[in-house]
Amino acid sequence: MKQPSASNILIFNKTNIYFILSYLLVLWLSASAISFSAIYAEGWLPIGFLCVTFLLYGFLYLVPAIILTALSRFTCKLLSINTQRITSTIAVLSVAVTTLLLYANAKIFALYGMYINGFIINLLITPGGIESLGGSAASDAGFAAITLLFITTQAFFLWLATWLAKFVNTLFVNNKFANNKYWVNLSFHISRAFLPAIVLITVATHMGFAFDRYTKNQLASTAENIPFYQTVSAGGFYESLGFTQQRSDKLRVSGKLNYPLNPIQFKQPAKPYNIIWLTSESWRADMLNNTATSQQIMPNTLQFANQAARYTRNYSGGNGTRMGVFSMFMGMPGNYWFPFLQAQRGAAFIDVLQQQQYQTSFYTSAKFSYPEFSKTIFAAVPAAQLHDENKGATGWENDRDNVTNLLSFIDQRDTAKPFFTFMFFESPHARYYFPEDAAIAKPYRDDLNYATLSKEQLRKDIIPIKNRYINSVHHLDMQFGRIFDYLKENQLLDNTIVVINGDHGEEFMEHGFWGHNSTFVDEQVLTPLVIYAPGMKPVVSKQMTSHMDIIPTIMPLLGVTNPSKDYALGANLFKGETRNHTYIEDWDRVVYVDDDVKITQPVNAKGFAMMKVSKADDTQFSEQERKAVLATKQSAMLQLMQDLSHFFKKKVSASATK
Repeated sequence: MKQPSASNILIFNKTNIYFILSYLLVLWLSASAISFSAIYAEGWLPIGFLCVTFLLYGFLYLVPAIILTALSRFTCKLLSINTQRITSTIAVLSVAVTTLLLYANAKIFALYGMYINGFIINLLITPGGIESLGGSAASDAGFAAITLLFITTQAFFLWLATWLAKFVNTLFVNNKFANNKYWVNLSFHISRAFLPAIVLITVATHMGFAFDRYTKNQLASTAENIPFYQTVSAGGFYESLGFTQQRSDKLRVSGKLNYPLNPIQFKQPAKPYNIIWLTSESWRADMLNNTATSQQIMPNTLQFANQAARYTRNYSGGNGTRMGVFSMFMGMPGNYWFPFLQAQRGAAFIDVLQQQQYQTSFYTSAKFSYPEFSKTIFAAVPAAQLHDENKGATGWENDRDNVTNLLSFIDQRDTAKPFFTFMFFESPHARYYFPEDAAIAKPYRDDLNYATLSKEQLRKDIIPIKNRYINSVHHLDMQFGRIFDYLKENQLLDNTIVVINGDHGEEFMEHGFWGHNSTFVDEQVLTPLVIYAPGMKPVVSKQMTSHMDIIPTIMPLLGVTNPSKDYALGANLFKGETRNHTYIEDWDRVVYVDDDVKITQPVNAKGFAMMKVSKADDTQFSEQERKAVLATKQSAMLQLMQDLSHFFKKKVSASATK
């Protein structure tokens, strides 16, 4: 074996010094997305686990960049080309991408309380996803500057590593201390043991996490604090040793789609109703339901709602557009989104309209491709009827133009046939779009630069930011008013059903976050719901309702004779049916809500995220209260499992694992 010398000790290599510097940057970036304070009170085991995994994952985040750098060096040597320049470029770019990803992850966590996940990835890769964020030119410039900053930082680290390597070699290699045989051998063996030690620690921490599931079950919530933590179960191994796993609070729901349960039967009315369905992005409940506020912000909508049924405690089916819109057209929880997308199955409601020869036209100021409504709810709708060719520079301009097009469609229809039209409004989506004549709330922020936003800045500027939102909602009301006026002027209210709602709500730091898609607090999930039908008596209802109730309310008006359970899981609001609980979902969680409690559980999610419980008003239970209330909700949890698998042929797997 070749005898080691100071010159071949790996720590003196500039590449390794470069990765050590990058490792320190990675730790700093990932630390900003970890709630250390939340773990501190949980005891020594969670704290120790968090510290070890934090340091370990700091290295693991860099493994792809290390591998790419090593491969580039090997390839260059194999091809006898300039190794240093190419390897340095690969190292700088790959680590810059890694650190940029961690920075973005920390930024998303700070603003929205979630890490980069399947939802974020879907947003990035699906056509129309990036546009839905509502970024500005300032944001784009900011992101470009940040990207350049990260690349520049890595280039500086490489220069610094080169200088340090020369300095260390000059300081140590050329003096008697560095040539001491004991020091050389010790350093050499430490460097050789580094990678085996990393592998051993990785295996130990993950197997320890898995073993915790069979003992005190303390580490699941801690693991959620480590960005991109990869959980393992090792169930077969530990069960072979005689251990029994603690109960998992994760629901597993799977099976083959069975929708509708029975063919839809109907007797078309002699005088079928027209239907206009208006849905707004991010329209929170108090914009209409707070009468004193709505008289100023939404006078047109309030006046119309006073002639209709207005439901002031209406829950969306999700805290984001995907689940919110899906639940209102399908009448079922959002976990069905994924099998419907896979099967490209549309809504039974649309099937009935097509069978009854309705003239249909659909408009959105966003995209029908993101979320993928053109492959789910509207899968059976011809592409020519899905209008999302928006030409305006902002959401309010597209809303205005699409209302014009919607009214033109009604004008040019065949009056001998009924029509259905749907429009999705974008004005109240961040950055909150409005023209100056809609600016009733001042001062307001001129722009929202996502690249420079921080939680501290949000707290400071949340009132001007919310004023932007209020102005955008006022513009929404102006567009609603155009439609209401048209219906009155053309005497269409005698035979037209009108549905008005939001896809979800919008939070303005009431519970520590801004926007939506992060938590299930009322501000993010309560939306207005107004349903007008000819000849109805006006009503203002404070009963719990859900987006899932809209379809069961409308389908009988189309002459559908099936029980609603055949195609939905909602209540017929016009028949006086009520509900005592509802479900809200996001990408991989479901929330059970009743008058007392909100219970959040993962659904088919990777890992072992813990059940979370709060009061229905989003305040927290004590631990004793939490256990007591859960003990009273066992039948409700069983009903939840049954409902999440109602439209699957196989329901056996819809249960909590043991």
